Amino acid sequence: MIAKALQAANEQQEEVVRAVFRAAGLLWQCKSSACLIDNCASQDLCEGCGRQRNGRRAADDIPVSAHPDDFESLRAELKQYFARSGAELPDAVTFQLNFEKQWRRYDATLHFGGRTETHDFDREVGMALDDLGRAGDFGECLRVALYR
Repeated sequence: MIAKALQAANEQQEEVVRAVFRAAGLLWQCKSSACLIDNCASQDLCEGCGRQRNGRRAADDIPVSAHPDDFESLRAELKQYFARSGAELPDAVTFQLNFEKQWRRYDATLHFGGRTETHDFDREVGMALDDLGRAGDFGECLRVALYR
């Protein structure tokens, strides 16, 4: 619906349409002065630069079911993983749940600013994910910021 409305608008109308969608909560504008891209309300991170709604870099999203010590162990294991592999360290990594409410080591999302890639991790990262235990419900999110 948003894309169709923006396509139908001419240059003069486009900013008005965007303002209406922002006011209705269907779009949010990135607060990074270098970006200012409009993003769908369902997006947690900016599509253009990868920053949060407040303009800050991607932050941790710690599931309520995770113990803080286990979460920090996962962060350390991820940093070690990227150091071992020699791959570029992403800003953050987001993990998904499987059908048993366990965190998957495969199909993780690597965040490099506004660019994302999917990635499969090794057994060591899988064990650190297992230490977090099962999620309380399917709505929990797990994002680990690595730029710290």
